[in-house]
Amino acid sequence: MKKRRKIDYYGAKAVRQDDEIIVCALDVETRGLGGELLMVQWGDYTGTISTATGANAMDKFIEAFLQMPSPAIWYSHFASYDWRYLLHKLTAIEGIELDIGMRTHTDIYEIRVTYQGEKFILRDSYAIFPHPLKDLAKRFCPELPKLDLDFDNEEFDPENPEHVRYAKRDIEILLTGLPRYFEMVKEHFSVWPTGTVAGTSLKSWQRHIDDEIYNCSKWGAEEIFIRDGYYGGLVFLTTDETQYDVETYDKNSSYPDSMVRYGVPYGRAFECKDFESGKMGIYRVRVKAPDDIAIPILPGRNAKGAMRWQRGEFDTTCTSSELIFAANQGYEIQKVYTGLAFEDRVFPFSEYINLCKFIRQNFKDQALEMVAKLLQNSLYGKYGSRRERLKVLHVASITDPEELLDTLPMDEFGEWVTRSELDEDMRCMPHWAAFITAHSRLSLLQTVYTVGVENVIYGDTDSLTIKKGHAQAIDVGSEYGQWKLEKEWKEFRAIAPKVYSGVLAKAIKGHDEGSYLGAAKGLPRRQVTQDVLRELLETGGSEVEALSLASLKTHIKKGGSQAVVLRRKSSTINNSVNFERDSTGKIRVKLAA
Repeated sequence: MKKRRKIDYYGAKAVRQDDEIIVCALDVETRGLGGELLMVQWGDYTGTISTATGANAMDKFIEAFLQMPSPAIWYSHFASYDWRYLLHKLTAIEGIELDIGMRTHTDIYEIRVTYQGEKFILRDSYAIFPHPLKDLAKRFCPELPKLDLDFDNEEFDPENPEHVRYAKRDIEILLTGLPRYFEMVKEHFSVWPTGTVAGTSLKSWQRHIDDEIYNCSKWGAEEIFIRDGYYGGLVFLTTDETQYDVETYDKNSSYPDSMVRYGVPYGRAFECKDFESGKMGIYRVRVKAPDDIAIPILPGRNAKGAMRWQRGEFDTTCTSSELIFAANQGYEIQKVYTGLAFEDRVFPFSEYINLCKFIRQNFKDQALEMVAKLLQNSLYGKYGSRRERLKVLHVASITDPEELLDTLPMDEFGEWVTRSELDEDMRCMPHWAAFITAHSRLSLLQTVYTVGVENVIYGDTDSLTIKKGHAQAIDVGSEYGQWKLEKEWKEFRAIAPKVYSGVLAKAIKGHDEGSYLGAAKGLPRRQVTQDVLRELLETGGSEVEALSLASLKTHIKKGGSQAVVLRRKSSTINNSVNFERDSTGKIRVKLAA
């Protein structure tokens, strides 16, 4: 048998030719969150929708499922909920083999089933369309609006025709909206979607780089060093006191703009013991932040490897761009331990991002604009994909007992095992991801220092809330990389990273003037009501009782579907890992350990 050649580069020739996806759909209705299964509904590519109730309802679906092998793919929206009622039934069938695909250590997005030589696929449609199902209907099948039931006050009744109609509509939306979405991606971006929007974006980008070939990173000490310098977004606050007459500005397409404007490293990486001027590089350094630093510039990591913002003296690994900016703002670069500098800089994203930009400008508020926005914003993170993957295996699928000995480290619960695997053949470019995210943080910080740190109240990745009257210091406009006025506030209070509340001075889409708006990390989003936001603004904290359901991975390993009631509190500055209140009450960055 001819061995398949490993592809270790990005390029148009590296894109696998996929066939059109045949969309099928699955959904379930239950007695409350995580309760008894009341009805299973499913639909196939012909548009036929079936329902089943009773003790063998899921068995009836499985019978239909096993009659349609790939390329039929069975989608559920937020599928981890539906699958918890399916998996134990599937694994009870003799000869079934499962391969569970995970995007993170907790997020299962795909299940591949092998049975009697045939392949069957289940996917979470949220992974390819990360918005509520009602948005899929609104954009791609407006003739089929999502229906509503007040589950807070009534229980689903499979004997009630209106309830059954509600359940069937969700299937209709998936069967109609997903194919239209997929066909739009194929027509305008030259590929059929993969299992995730990020994977689809990467695949499409490769179609737009002509004959260019970019060799991927190779697993080893060099990549481990680079990954230590790859961080996420900056979220900060400078005060938790209520402010009046403030404005929030959002940067237009921050990550796509950074990709096009600054480019990414290219060519051989060579080790250096000092800073290589003019070269894009990643360095391990010891730095000292100014004692009065209000908004941190250089990220670091704690002992467990988690991203942290710090002041004082600390060691960190970061990009050359960040070191230059930090030094200009008063950081002391005390020592360069080691570094990797790259031979050249390339700009491989212009054609792809310009296509997305053209679509967004010419198809405003249409479904195609939403597609372009999803794809452009999902691309950068794919280059930094983690090589470590958690595999969840059913013992029945392991035919060779010796294979169990190779799964360590693992936890074993009943008939399931989990194991961490390192994919040394994965294609990725962590140095690209590191520079893209660094340049986006620096763009935010540059605007902060242009406006004046004393005039900035809150920031989050690509958004700044500032005191009114300083718009002249901001590059306001509709182009990528410019800023737009997003909200005007009568009152605004930042409480902690990802926790804020305010009263709108002017109406915005979906929210009236005088209404409360905000975010409350620690509380379920559905329960962040006007009353909760008012309490946050007035007192700086809130707590609610909320139903909580374990992840599908936890359910697989430990069993039990029933939701439990938990008391949830919003985060405050007191439990922030990056910020603290000093003896005078002022918010500041925490001192490095």
